[in-house]
Amino acid sequence: MSNLLEIWGDTVDSRHTLGAIALGVGIATPLYLVADLFFSRGSGDDSLSGSYALLVGLAGCLIAGFVGARLFAPKRVVTEQQSSREGRSEAMDAIEAEYGPLGDPGELPGPVQDEIRALGLYEDLRAQHERRGGTVAE
Repeated sequence: MSNLLEIWGDTVDSRHTLGAIALGVGIATPLYLVADLFFSRGSGDDSLSGSYALLVGLAGCLIAGFVGARLFAPKRVVTEQQSSREGRSEAMDAIEAEYGPLGDPGELPGPVQDEIRALGLYEDLRAQHERRGGTVAE
């Protein structure tokens, strides 16, 4: 039986998630309550002391988030694979199906063309444009 959940695009263990929530409650709440007591005794202005106590409570949330992130790392598995010309062609077909023709890469400004060449996509974009029946500018 798997205890894994997907939360905000990350795969996490449900027990670790509950532990992180407990950390947040266990760190931020006492800090807020102690700060509220401290600031309300030291200051005559209740709204100002409440605001300072909230800031301390928020700092406690950040501390709890940092501690939780160090204790409970995401359970994702990252794999890399070499992309193929066919895969890039299928991706460009899907993009064109949704947004329309990509156009001639030769018409793009020079710096954009340089960046596309650096990414290794210029020839693929050019081939896609030629495949769609467009003429390529040199």
